[in-house]
Amino acid sequence: MSDNENDTESMLKALDDFLNHKETSPKLSNQQLDALEHYLDSHAAQNAMHMEVLDGFLCALITSPSPVHAEEYLPVIFGGKMPEFKSQEESDQIMGALAQHWEHIDSILKRNDEYYPFLYADPDGKCSANEWAYGFILGMDMRRDSWKEMVEASKQSEDGLLTPILTLYSEYIPEISGSQTIPAEEREEIVTKMISNLPRIYEHFEETREKNRQTSSLH
Repeated sequence: MSDNENDTESMLKALDDFLNHKETSPKLSNQQLDALEHYLDSHAAQNAMHMEVLDGFLCALITSPSPVHAEEYLPVIFGGKMPEFKSQEESDQIMGALAQHWEHIDSILKRNDEYYPFLYADPDGKCSANEWAYGFILGMDMRRDSWKEMVEASKQSEDGLLTPILTLYSEYIPEISGSQTIPAEEREEIVTKMISNLPRIYEHFEETREKNRQTSSLH
């Protein structure tokens, strides 16, 4: 069997594990979270996302006005292609954790509650949230045109739904920010606003998302 056939078989099997995940627990246990975090970190050399980027990425996909299919975004999480899991047990563990984390985020936003994202803290316990915002932008880029109107509106208003995310992302990219640092007090306000805006973004696109989901399921 060729390498391409192996890659295809591995992707299809992992995709099946993800789509047919049956775990009902809404939130990852510490053990599941540690396992997923360790797996992603161990594949950093392959450009796999770490947990903060992953969390932002999934939030963008879940709130997206246009659905993104699992076969499109799963390889992106792992750096461009599906990994070759060492065993069925490992595949079940990692793909199950991803599916469960998706369900957890979706269930919270669906009932219009605030979801508190996975953010890494510095030694002082402060969260920059830059990489979470970067992950969210990566998710938006998968359906860039469908986000365009909200992006443009948010660029022109301090109260735009995407303004906090765009601000944190801009700081993360020196070419955009000019290496300007957000003051600590202002950052806290921005992150708080980012969190409170997530369910609003989800609700804003709810009708469009459902319409696009029904349309895409016909193909």
